[in-house]
Amino acid sequence: MSRFNKGFSLLEVMVAFVVMGLVVGVILQLFGSSMNSVALSDEYSFAVQVAESRLATVGNEIEVQDGNESGEEKGSGYRWEVQMAPIKLSDEMEKLPLPLQLYRVEVVVTWKSGDKSREFHLSSLRFGEKS
Repeated sequence: MSRFNKGFSLLEVMVAFVVMGLVVGVILQLFGSSMNSVALSDEYSFAVQVAESRLATVGNEIEVQDGNESGEEKGSGYRWEVQMAPIKLSDEMEKLPLPLQLYRVEVVVTWKSGDKSREFHLSSLRFGEKS
């Protein structure tokens, strides 16, 4: 047996460790970013639930009228605002003897995510009484 076939050199072992370290670093970085994405997805899911629940109260608990209502989900840090504004209809539609007015209703949910401020918007149309 020749003396050149006895095993790995120190340089080969160091290169193998560097390559392994880079691969492990990339895998950990991908895992960390996917965990952040999952957490952000959960935050947006909760914001959607808050917005949908607030939109469901318009016409029941919240009267449909020009103006804003706001509040906060208890203990969650999610703030919501319901913005309602009448929609200007065409002149032909305005002449119809309907006792109803069409309103654009938008729910805006805001919250802090780490050091960033995030928000979610949900809009719909509702009928209210003409003023």
